[in-house]
Amino acid sequence: MLQMKSAQSSEPLAEAESALAHGDPASAIQALSAYLQSHPKDTSAMLMLGQAYASAGQDAQAEEEFQAVLKAAPGNYIALAALAELDARAGQLEKAEPLMARAAKLSHGNPQIRTEWAVILARLHKYKEAQSALAGLPPPTDPAQLIEFHRLKASVALGLGSNAAAASEMEKALALQPDDPRLITATAMAQIQAGHWQRAQSLSEPLFSRTQDPGIGLVLLEAQLGMHSDFRPTLDSLRSAKLSPPDELAFRQRLAEILIAHGEYGESITELRRAAELDPQRPDLLFNLALAQFRAGRLDEALASAESCKALGDGAEIEDLLGDIEEARGDNLAAARSYQTAVALAPNQEKYRLSLAVEFIRHKNFDAARLVLKQAGELFPKSWRIQLAQGMVEYFAGSDVEASRILVHAAELAPEPEVALNYVGDIQMDRASAPDPAAIAQLCGYADHHPANGRMQYYCGALQFRRDYASGDKSQADEILRRLLAAVRLLPKDAPPHCELGRTYRWMDRWQEALRESETCVRLDPDSAQSHYHLAQIYQHLGQKERSLQEMKLYEAASKLLADENARRDQTMKTFLLTIQKGTPDQN
Repeated sequence: MLQMKSAQSSEPLAEAESALAHGDPASAIQALSAYLQSHPKDTSAMLMLGQAYASAGQDAQAEEEFQAVLKAAPGNYIALAALAELDARAGQLEKAEPLMARAAKLSHGNPQIRTEWAVILARLHKYKEAQSALAGLPPPTDPAQLIEFHRLKASVALGLGSNAAAASEMEKALALQPDDPRLITATAMAQIQAGHWQRAQSLSEPLFSRTQDPGIGLVLLEAQLGMHSDFRPTLDSLRSAKLSPPDELAFRQRLAEILIAHGEYGESITELRRAAELDPQRPDLLFNLALAQFRAGRLDEALASAESCKALGDGAEIEDLLGDIEEARGDNLAAARSYQTAVALAPNQEKYRLSLAVEFIRHKNFDAARLVLKQAGELFPKSWRIQLAQGMVEYFAGSDVEASRILVHAAELAPEPEVALNYVGDIQMDRASAPDPAAIAQLCGYADHHPANGRMQYYCGALQFRRDYASGDKSQADEILRRLLAAVRLLPKDAPPHCELGRTYRWMDRWQEALRESETCVRLDPDSAQSHYHLAQIYQHLGQKERSLQEMKLYEAASKLLADENARRDQTMKTFLLTIQKGTPDQN
């Protein structure tokens, strides 16, 4: 609580100040109450009485005194700050924040008040505002206050995503009290969030060896996992910790979370199974166990755990997981039934309809996938994921024109359209006919806004070239060259930009440049039959007949290895199935 010395030197006020300073608010209340009987308008005494009541935990009486001060002196920033502290102590942060903000303004930037304001802002997760409140503040000189100051700055930095800055602030706090176990633990945790695994281990390992505290053991385990060092002795020690059942349940869950976060699904099963034993009626514990078993490839165990979870109460989430497990076990009919049940249980959730559609796509049942996605599209007309899946179904079914149209729309809806645009670009590049104008416009528009995206520069330039090559229009040749040169600069080790640039130079009769880029193209992608063919033509034009014949032989050999159209679509399907997101519905 902010303290203010009395402007008067009367003996009762001096006694009250002394009592407060010695932690005796009751004596201060008695002295100040008696004094105010004869000096009812002394705001300094009223303020001190409010502080005494607050120190005694009598918040209602404290608030009454502070309000009385503000009624007499509306600009008294200490009373405002004190009221804000009372509200913050009661958990009423939204009420406390504007009061403390006003106090900071009226105090002309009093460091203590600005710091308390930043504390409230941080607790409200208003980290940018908290950072502004702290900007330019001199660090406190008192060591205890300085530690809290650095911890506050660490909290703000963490909230802003500046994990390294948060770790740095915690190191400054730890330097002031290097043997404090709580500071050691907090600093180690901050270093973990910053990805500084070795520093986290160096802090947590001695402390865990000394205390065997499970909490610091978890920090050490995560540091060792991050370093890919031998974590099993620490894990064994944590597993042998003796805890009460409620504490053990929470501990086992946290231990499993850490293991899962670092891909140790098999190890997490032990913890999740124990958690489920401690509270067998909790379906979430069985669900997490089944999920870990599934990700560890222990499919029969995963199925048994999932069925046990379902027995406690069916739901879309467990049916969706059952579908994944059954598909992995090769029972695609059972998988489809589970995904359909998930849709029936949660008809207004996009991800379950996507799971069902993906199941049909996986087994090339495109008509069924179209039907599911058509219904989903009607329910979620602004879902880019649904549009993406619809477009890919059309592509897998052989409808390139319709696929591109839908995927362009998916890109328009997506907050990050690059995933959809990559498929648009690949589909357009595979077409024998002239590219679609709408697809070119979308790809080039994205390339204009993302000049450092080499792949988009490539798609735009290559498709513009193919469009103009078919029509014989060379008016945009300089623009095409600019795009492809940018793609080559940004993707120097990728063959396609060099191949298309070589073709463009050849089209423009710039034969030496065409030769250079085409030779680079076949060096980077020696299995491309088309590239060998184009290089053979360039050698023929330049009079290098032997090299031309050699390239034609390479062209013929590569042609025999060409994958057919269906094989290419199958490969694209595998990529799509791996990358399609099954996350939270995107209705924005």
